[in-house]
Amino acid sequence: MPNSEQPEGRDNGARPPSLAARGERRRIERRLQEAGILCQPEVSLQYQTLAKRSVLRGVESGGAVKEIGRYVTFCDERGERLAWLQPIDSVGVNGRHAVVIALGLVSVEVFRVRNTYDVLIAKYDVSQPAEGQRGRIEARVLFIGRQGHLPLDLTGDEKGMAGQIVPEFFNRAGERVEIPPEFVGVLKAAVRGAACVGCTHQHYLTAPKAAAAKKDDAVTPVATGEPAPSVNAVAV
Repeated sequence: MPNSEQPEGRDNGARPPSLAARGERRRIERRLQEAGILCQPEVSLQYQTLAKRSVLRGVESGGAVKEIGRYVTFCDERGERLAWLQPIDSVGVNGRHAVVIALGLVSVEVFRVRNTYDVLIAKYDVSQPAEGQRGRIEARVLFIGRQGHLPLDLTGDEKGMAGQIVPEFFNRAGERVEIPPEFVGVLKAAVRGAACVGCTHQHYLTAPKAAAAKKDDAVTPVATGEPAPSVNAVAV
């Protein structure tokens, strides 16, 4: 089973943001395929016939085995939860978990090899076309972190910390690279997904009724848990 599929309605005008260069990406996908992890970070362009507009489609997906994990989820431009269109139940694990449809999406992708993490946060919008023309996806990278370290085994004895912390990233000069604060909460969820062995559920997209209740109560979603001090981890 391939690690990622070619989405329908994909905008071919520009290369989408990616965590890795093409050669490295192929090696990553081959290793994930061997581990039985299906992650679909691509955002596709779809057309709603009744509404006569183009929209974006994302699939929260992924999971982990002990040594490796990959996960992608989605939020709005403020980092808040979005309601899924539908959840996906599967006979397998570490695959697709829920579908989201929106006019704008922020994808949060995490790739983990043991305690080393790569992160990509990208914003997607739809350029609505003139009548009779096809829309386009406009993509912009908001944050990219490479080879971040988190000195905890979130798949083993310290899995209780999953969802509470994020890796720490540095540039080539050794200076800390700050994660945009509005996306720390959703990144915690994606890190948890990338360490969720045999994952069968979504970690950030929420049910429509829950999203409606949150909006009515004006509650901003946050991850649960107390801060945990760590030399190479960021705790919030």
